Amino acid sequence: MKKSAVIFALLVLVTSTTIPTSFAAASKNDLDKVIISFEDGIDYRALEEMGADVHSELDAISSVIATIPSTTVSKADTDISVKAISEEQIFKAAAQLPSWGYQHIKAPSALKAGYTGKGVKIAVIDSGINSQHPDLEVAGGASMIIDSSPFIDGAGHGTHVAGVIGALNNTFGVVGAAPDAELYSVKVLASNGAGTLEDVLNGVQWAIDQKMDIINLSLTTGIHVPELQAMLKKADDLGIVVVAAAGNIETVDSNLNFVQYGDDVLYPARYPTVIAVGSTDTNNKRSGFSYTGPSVELVAPGEGIYSTFSTTKTATHDDYETSEGTSVSTPFVAAIFAQYMEAFPHLTNSQLRETVKRAGIDLGPVGRDQSFGNGMVQSLQAKVALFPDLRTNFWYSESIQYIFDRGIVTGYPDGTYRPAATITRADAMTMIGRALGLKTDAASHYFNDVKTGSYSAGYINKAYELGYIKGLPNGNFQPAAPIKRGDMAVIMKRIFELTSSGDNTFSDVSATKYYAEAIQAAYENGIVQGYDIDNTFRPEASISRAENAEILSKSLMLQ
Repeated sequence: MKKSAVIFALLVLVTSTTIPTSFAAASKNDLDKVIISFEDGIDYRALEEMGADVHSELDAISSVIATIPSTTVSKADTDISVKAISEEQIFKAAAQLPSWGYQHIKAPSALKAGYTGKGVKIAVIDSGINSQHPDLEVAGGASMIIDSSPFIDGAGHGTHVAGVIGALNNTFGVVGAAPDAELYSVKVLASNGAGTLEDVLNGVQWAIDQKMDIINLSLTTGIHVPELQAMLKKADDLGIVVVAAAGNIETVDSNLNFVQYGDDVLYPARYPTVIAVGSTDTNNKRSGFSYTGPSVELVAPGEGIYSTFSTTKTATHDDYETSEGTSVSTPFVAAIFAQYMEAFPHLTNSQLRETVKRAGIDLGPVGRDQSFGNGMVQSLQAKVALFPDLRTNFWYSESIQYIFDRGIVTGYPDGTYRPAATITRADAMTMIGRALGLKTDAASHYFNDVKTGSYSAGYINKAYELGYIKGLPNGNFQPAAPIKRGDMAVIMKRIFELTSSGDNTFSDVSATKYYAEAIQAAYENGIVQGYDIDNTFRPEASISRAENAEILSKSLMLQ
């Protein structure tokens, strides 16, 4: 964090009270709304003498709520039947006051869609998290500092970071972008905000050992440390998402402009396996203090961010602070990764990384740049399908889910499925081989244009031996060519021994073609469909990944 200012009071929602209309004898500003209590029952004569306009009668306590002229308050208070006159009080309902950053990354949309980081374990490697704060729930942790509890935060830094990530969704304070994430306090910084390399390394080791899903590093150093780089690479290799602050520029010139030394962000954010996070203001401008460079991957709000804090008032609801810096931006990104992990639990950390980058709002020059990276990080906006680029409850949804659950297909390295993309003949045979559980122990290698040892070679050779495929007349297989709809029908007929009535359903399928009987058999067995718009099958067209999923799933259901 760079600068801070304590907020001593929360803005809250005022409950509705009726504003009294003015009397003919008094202006609106000359009236007081009060509670008048009597010794023995409500004295209506006294009320009339006061010129009271009664709004409510509270018989149980011999009182009324009324508006009376200001000039009669002191006089009425001396009436023998009046017990007391009290000013009417305005009650305030407890309410959350999320930071502008919470709104800016569209976190409310994710909350509405049900993505709250539930089940995701986040290690906040920092100055500790004050577990006594009423707006935080800490699942566990460890301190790398001797004789220091991970659940006491003398600096307040870690507690502030924790609130940005996971402040509880209750009726007061703030709310984190992933309020149901499991927060773990890994204390490596002392009360003065400084820590040793040994403690940081031990903190990362603890996060690895405890199988954390995300590591948040809102800390920096200007020195490359090979051991730290290796430790964070190990975390990445194990599937942990690591996010770190790009760094805050401390030096200013005579014109009070920030002066960055070096051409890239600080460490550990600079390491390739770490997601470097920069800071922006309310206008999506780069914060002047935010480090820039080729390693910047994402940006998030980092100025004037209101969050939980840790002081002597922690037992109350008043312990919050506004702070700024790339330390504040980083937990926003960590929280959004928790949302995506909950939504796409099957994606790897590298696939999630590409998915979150792709969803960012591009700022500055078009494309990735050294100030904003891939842009402003964004929360999930609605319920998602199995993969980020699939539609929910669409015609292919059930089929893709079916073959995914059986390990037949996976997504691309960037986390997408690409339902409209065509598949090659090699891809088709690989999926069929997985679906059928084919062994890859063929006696020979049969096609010159299929590379020995390629991912599909074993399946292609085995399928040939079993008579599922025959290759082309020239003896090749053309593994890189897109597979046609007609050819897929032929393969399905051979594998599942499909039969047909001999009819010809589709207008564009000639009875003389080699695939005619296979297409009809696949259609009559419910494996393939045509195009209703013109009653065609389009046998020479390339098959898409979504269509392939439908054919495979329906074929397997026949077994």
